[in-house]
Amino acid sequence: MEGLLLSEYSDHSSDIALSTDFYEITMAAAYYHYNSNNNRNQNNNKTTKNAIFEMFVRKLPLNRSCVVVAGLEQVIYFLMNLKFNDTHISYLKSLQIFKHISEDFFEYLKKFRFTGTVWAVPEDTILFPDEPILRIEAPIIEAQIVETYLLSTINFQSLIATKASRIVSAAEGRSSIVEFGSRRAHGPQAGLLAARAAYIGGCAGTSNTLAGYKLGIPIFGTMAHSYIMSFETEEEAFEQFSHLFPSGFLLVDTYDSIKAIKKIIELGIDIKGIRLDSGDLYYLSLESRKLLDNAGYRDTKIMVSGDLNEYLIQDLVRKAAPIDSFGVGTELSTSRDDPAMNGVYKLVALRIIETLDDTKAMTSNHNMLSYKLKSSPGKRTYPGPKQIQRILKNEKMVEDIVELEGEKETSSSLCVPLLQKILDNGSLVYEMPSIEKIQRYCFEQIKLLPDQFRDLDYMPKEYPVTFRQKLKTMSRTVKTA
Repeated sequence: MEGLLLSEYSDHSSDIALSTDFYEITMAAAYYHYNSNNNRNQNNNKTTKNAIFEMFVRKLPLNRSCVVVAGLEQVIYFLMNLKFNDTHISYLKSLQIFKHISEDFFEYLKKFRFTGTVWAVPEDTILFPDEPILRIEAPIIEAQIVETYLLSTINFQSLIATKASRIVSAAEGRSSIVEFGSRRAHGPQAGLLAARAAYIGGCAGTSNTLAGYKLGIPIFGTMAHSYIMSFETEEEAFEQFSHLFPSGFLLVDTYDSIKAIKKIIELGIDIKGIRLDSGDLYYLSLESRKLLDNAGYRDTKIMVSGDLNEYLIQDLVRKAAPIDSFGVGTELSTSRDDPAMNGVYKLVALRIIETLDDTKAMTSNHNMLSYKLKSSPGKRTYPGPKQIQRILKNEKMVEDIVELEGEKETSSSLCVPLLQKILDNGSLVYEMPSIEKIQRYCFEQIKLLPDQFRDLDYMPKEYPVTFRQKLKTMSRTVKTA
């Protein structure tokens, strides 16, 4: 459990059971009453249904050739801590729509815990459209009621981790990227989780202090223009700040970047770095480096910021601009060019279990899967629980094969099954990695990608994913309503 953060992620974590679309709860009540009235078959044996859901992405955000999966740690925390308290129950009972719902259902909610099994790809795994990110098998109410939280968490963090990976790749290993976007994020919790996703996507750190405190992410900060402007002179501001923070960076573009650097040199201020936040960053970085080197400030670093994205960074890096780090805010923490990921959570099977009585299970012949699919135009799904087999050759990803769980048609020493069991009957059975290990895994995954998939402008016409013939056949033959 090394990396599982068993602490609050927001001021409302005690209310996470209600962090759901309302129809999840109305469906839960409907499931409960149906199951209560229809849990015996014609032989009077008790029947129960476990639902199997899978989450996947139908299509990628604009200009993306893959997705970097993130958010699993928060999903597991949610599942292990999900419960309804008396206040929640009282609120639900007060709603007019629940006036005909029996007291038994609310008693059920009071005892509610997630008891299901979760299979998922490790965080920072590279995936493509239609590949399962995770699979949940649980009593149908449990599997249904977690949908909203699961989708919002993985969609958002995967979106930001994918954007971060692109930006880090654009720097081509020559400069580090720091996430600066909390003030542009869609609220404080989004800022915190964006900082996490950006870090595991490859950033060197964040400006978000809470992310440092809660998550152990390296934090960075310089100063604002208002600090410089609050002093009578720029020189006084520089001297006061560097006296208190000798390892700090001085912001030099409040008035004139080149003149500010000359002032620092004339005053003999010993500084670790400067930050450029506006203007022609290529020209200014060249001139700044020349001034600093000629004055003996060869170890002084140059950071730049100001509405940066992956394309601007790549252009600066390829022009050999002498920039040591980039601070990226709005573009990163909101994934500004396409700020949404359309991951979906779909029922793929029901496991129908018959029991002779309340304690003794019948033979496996009475534990049957009923395959399910959605057949609406443009949204058709593949039925059944699945596994992804990744084929590697010469340390590169060649192909992903999606097959039914247990199909085992793929046999190769270079074949890696991606989905791993995380929870078993509600209990953690997987060692959650530290945030540093997750980030290292991301770097390893990026190296596995075919070269063209790392190109910022590469728009694949098809992805290296093959669905087994059995799955294709089932998608045509499984009976729908």
